[in-house]
Amino acid sequence: MMLSRSPTLRLTVASSRMQMILRQTISSTTVLANAVPTEADLKPTYYIPKKQRSSMKMSHLYLEKNRAGGETRINRVGRLCPTRELNFTSDSWALHKSNWRHFRHVKYLLRSAAIQRIAVPDLAWVSFVASGVTCYNLYFAAEHATVDATGFAGASTAIGLLAGFRVNASYGRYDECRKFWGEINNTIRDLACQALMWMPDNTQKKRFLKLCKAFPMTLVFHLSGKGCHHDMKRKTPENPPFADRVHAEFLAELRDIYSDGKDEVDFERLSRVKYTGGNTPVEVLTMLRETIATCKGEIDAIYATEMDKQCQRLCGAFGASERILRTPLPTGFSRHASRLLFIWTTLLPFALYPSLGPWGTLPASLFSSYAVLGIEDIGVQLEEPFDILPMRQYSD
Repeated sequence: MMLSRSPTLRLTVASSRMQMILRQTISSTTVLANAVPTEADLKPTYYIPKKQRSSMKMSHLYLEKNRAGGETRINRVGRLCPTRELNFTSDSWALHKSNWRHFRHVKYLLRSAAIQRIAVPDLAWVSFVASGVTCYNLYFAAEHATVDATGFAGASTAIGLLAGFRVNASYGRYDECRKFWGEINNTIRDLACQALMWMPDNTQKKRFLKLCKAFPMTLVFHLSGKGCHHDMKRKTPENPPFADRVHAEFLAELRDIYSDGKDEVDFERLSRVKYTGGNTPVEVLTMLRETIATCKGEIDAIYATEMDKQCQRLCGAFGASERILRTPLPTGFSRHASRLLFIWTTLLPFALYPSLGPWGTLPASLFSSYAVLGIEDIGVQLEEPFDILPMRQYSD
């Protein structure tokens, strides 16, 4: 009898275990869904409605006429912030090409991003070495401590070429990234026009258009850890965790798109994917293709195929953007260039002292170091184009 009952008993135990696992899975899924903060839990700090952002006269976010350069750019909130230009207009180009630009730029030299970023520790170190060489040679040395200027001139030429190559390689990444954003904007416009022409169902059409608006916004938050809210600080003792503050800005931007209160399932789906660390641009692309597949019986198959090709264009531009984000210039080259520049700036006062003497060594060393290190630092900033391009303007 024990043998006849054992298969039934085993099936009963297995069934009980499966039910327990299923209940645990449903429970954990429910907890995960409930764990995602809602708009009531998180309040954005930097969010501005799109209708208000269209104006460039918001002094707390933009400077319409930046006194340090004259062009329109995002306000720099700290010494280490790079220059972040906004989209140029005809007025911006007129000011940019002004014949007084050299005087205007020199006037605000000390407030420029290039000199403020390298002032400490780079230029401070050069100043320390130059002052030390001058004092030692002037007051203590029986024989001056110098470096042969002829050999050093050849090294200086190589250093200049190295810095120039660094900028050119970084600008290639910057230019490529801007082209990707242009491709994304053009594709979004094509998709929106095709949806308006070919989708007969108004409900699906409106959903599709919202997803078209959501894709560039989610891409901004995917490529920029702060969602291009550059004023946001990662560590602040009085504020919620950094991830929650970023999610609050994301929810506010997403709600701006879903402001009509419809398609809440899409809103919650994207919110959950973002908060759990998922890939929100891929999720939007999936939802776009789901909408196209839903309408296949209502629109011609040729039109559906054409719309899917546009989604493939978006996916290609998105993948290229991720490639730039995750792949810097070879780090071995960057470290090698950094070491050579440090050695060159350290030896520069020794090479300049024989010809310039105690009075000219310090200022000449500072100026030469500023010229080369400034070019190299601009190249470093261009290497990560997502931190300096006005992606929020592109996504609008």
